[in-house]
Amino acid sequence: MEFEFTEAFPTKIGRLWVPDAEVMNRDLRAIVLAEETRHPSVGRSNIGGWHSRPDFLHHPEPSVAGLTSWLTWGIGRMVDATAGPGVFKGPLSLSAWATVCRAGAYHAPHSHPDSAWSGVYYVDAGTESPGHPLSGILELLDPRAGVDAVTAPGDPYGEPVRIRPEAGLLVIFPSWLYHWVHPYSGQTPRVAVSFNAALERLKD
Repeated sequence: MEFEFTEAFPTKIGRLWVPDAEVMNRDLRAIVLAEETRHPSVGRSNIGGWHSRPDFLHHPEPSVAGLTSWLTWGIGRMVDATAGPGVFKGPLSLSAWATVCRAGAYHAPHSHPDSAWSGVYYVDAGTESPGHPLSGILELLDPRAGVDAVTAPGDPYGEPVRIRPEAGLLVIFPSWLYHWVHPYSGQTPRVAVSFNAALERLKD
C-alpha cells in the first residue's frame, strides 16, 4: 500500500547571483548615494534610512539598463516556473526604487498590492555586525493563516524564510507575500534596489 503526498500551496522564491556584477554595483552605488543627497526620502515601509521615488529605472546610465535587463530576465524565469514555459505572453510593467539603510534603519512588515512579483537587488550588502546575526536580514513570512497555532512534530509550519543580503544577489517573490527587513546595525550603508512587476495579459 502506497501513501501518496501532494505538495499543496507552494510559494516560489527565486534567487540569482548576478555574475561579474562588481562594476555594475560600483556604478549603481554611486548613482544611489548621489540621488540620496538630492532628494528627500519617500516614506513607505522604511523606518529610518532613505527611500527613493519609484522611478529609479529611468536613469540613463548603462548600469541601470544592465540592472533592468537582469530584473526582466529573472521575472521571466519566475513566470515560467509558476505558469509554465511560454504560457504567459504579455507586456511587463516594471518600477523600482533605491533604498539606503544605515545603523538602526529597517523595513516594517508589508506586501506590495497591485503587483504580480516583487523583489530586491543588493548593490552593497553593507557590513556585518558582531552580536547582531539578524542585522539587515530579509525575512519572508509564511502566508498561511493559523500555521503557528498548533505545534507539530519538527515544527514544519510557520517558519520564516530568512535571506542574508549579498552584493549581486537578486531575490524575487510574489508581491502578496508579507516580508520585512530586520534592523541594520552595520557601519557602512547597505544599498539596494527594490522593484515591482505587473503583468498584463494580451487580449485574444
